[in-house]
Amino acid sequence: MFQILIKEMKEFFREKTNLFFFLLFPVVLIFLLGNLLVSMDDAEETIGEIKMQYLIQTEDTYQIMAIEQFIGGIEDNKNIFVEKAENLLVAREMAGKDEITAVVVFTGEPLEINVYEGSDRIKNRTVGAIINGFVQMNRSIAAVINTNPSSLKEGVSTDETFIVQKDLGVNRTMLDYYAVSMVAMLCFMSIIQGAVAFVSERQDKTINRLFIAPQNRVLLFLQKILGIVPKVILQISVLMITSVVVFKAHYAATLMDNLYLFFMFLMVTLAMVSIGVVIGLLIKISPMAIIMPPLSLMMFFGGTYSKEIYIVGITDKMPNYQIQQAAFDLEIFGRSQMASSVILTSIIILIIMLAIGAFIFSKKEEER
Repeated sequence: MFQILIKEMKEFFREKTNLFFFLLFPVVLIFLLGNLLVSMDDAEETIGEIKMQYLIQTEDTYQIMAIEQFIGGIEDNKNIFVEKAENLLVAREMAGKDEITAVVVFTGEPLEINVYEGSDRIKNRTVGAIINGFVQMNRSIAAVINTNPSSLKEGVSTDETFIVQKDLGVNRTMLDYYAVSMVAMLCFMSIIQGAVAFVSERQDKTINRLFIAPQNRVLLFLQKILGIVPKVILQISVLMITSVVVFKAHYAATLMDNLYLFFMFLMVTLAMVSIGVVIGLLIKISPMAIIMPPLSLMMFFGGTYSKEIYIVGITDKMPNYQIQQAAFDLEIFGRSQMASSVILTSIIILIIMLAIGAFIFSKKEEER
């Protein structure tokens, strides 16, 4: 097994194009894109004015007090405007026509919140964040009611504002964006490494040695794939460390989140390698001709080269976009749910592709 590992590493470092495309090229792109496109470092979206209407359809005194206090706290008369709706059907129709952003209905005991939104996805996310703020506050009030209800006799009051700028601990730049997107690009480019793993053996006339080797073919296949693992670990490590040390880019705030981010990228890379291996076993022509066109289109429409590219229904469906969003969610907000989903999906793909590849390789006959 170690002989195969050493052989794979030697071949990787011996091939100068590998050193350029898989080690140097992504680092250069981070520097070029992160600096040349700094003038495009605008907010992801401009929210604009939020116009909300609301209805209170509950008779719970404490809930009514909480709702009215919250509504008074979020309206700033500059960007956020809130007013009572006279008629729910009319208000919903206005939201449907985007004349207002949303209608919020507080109803029932226990309290339920129904939100009728317009078509602007950014404003809808903002309304969702506002309502989530109320839910969090309402939980606190419910806890007070259960423990010391007399403290609310004078009404619900607070000196804090409900909407404040969230301190993410660092000012994010274009370098931070491309530090993530270039690692994502490297992950998907690794499909080429998987594809050429057996194509190169065929071109070098050495593949028959693998077929006649006195060893179980499945184990031989898995050892061959295992030989690629040190290379991809090296690639991801070099890119992430260089981004931080040389370009002062930022990933996650904590060591554990950074390790989890690295693990996510590693599993995505291994999944792509396994897909490439299956392709390499099935084709005899250069894998670049088959892989690069769709891969390049995916990365373009997925926002790898520019965060300004976003086409509803296309960009958000691109695998690289999903990977990037999971990375940003983890490194900026410390949320690992999306990253965990990516890791699980990658593991499933890896297992399926390795099983298919091992089956194909075990059935291959010697080539003449």
